[in-house]
Amino acid sequence: MSFSFTIPIEEPTGTLQLTVNTGQMLFILGANGTGKSSLMQLFTSAGSEKTRRITAHRQTWFRSGSPEFTGTQRAEYGQNMFHHDQQVNSRWKDDYSGQRAQVAIYDLINSENMRAREITRAVDAKKIGEVDRLSTKEGAFLILNRLLRLANLDIIVSVEANDEIMASRSGSKRYSIARLSDGERNAILIAANVLTVPAKTLLLIDEPERHLHRSIVSPLLSLLLKERPDCAFNRIHA
Repeated sequence: MSFSFTIPIEEPTGTLQLTVNTGQMLFILGANGTGKSSLMQLFTSAGSEKTRRITAHRQTWFRSGSPEFTGTQRAEYGQNMFHHDQQVNSRWKDDYSGQRAQVAIYDLINSENMRAREITRAVDAKKIGEVDRLSTKEGAFLILNRLLRLANLDIIVSVEANDEIMASRSGSKRYSIARLSDGERNAILIAANVLTVPAKTLLLIDEPERHLHRSIVSPLLSLLLKERPDCAFNRIHA
């Protein structure tokens, strides 16, 4: 699957055609004030619901490490954020910053729960072959922890009682991810968005280095791309 965009320019043809295929990453580089975020907003407004935007000015803190809304509310927020991101003022303003952070938590936990339910149904039906097949697929938290470790972040996260995501470092006592550093929370937010989007999604990632050191963001995004060859990526850098 591919995503194509027509971008207006002055010369020589008046338009520029850009295409990003699944499994491909497109980089957009430029100094401050050259219109990178405006271009990202154009991509978003021209995209379909198969587009997920991760903005540079996103909120990186959590009120708690647990989801704060139901599945129905999650669906409503998804629609609201999609329509908001298509508006011109979304380039500099985000009316759903808090909800985006909570959506990432919800989707991460929901992905893990869906896998557990599939395995449980196969066990109840005594479909041993299906159990073996499902168990070979890594769960969201196992993948996330592996990527965090390879991206030079020495933390392990897990979902505990009351669907709260907890973290630990070097075998320490577990604590809420709300207490992680800005960079650690940001890495989890980016990874949760990428790991849980549907297949054939175009991910628009605006200046991921704003909250992460290059020694972390570079391997993290490279690993996420390898993890999701069924998606396309568009990254903007200052």
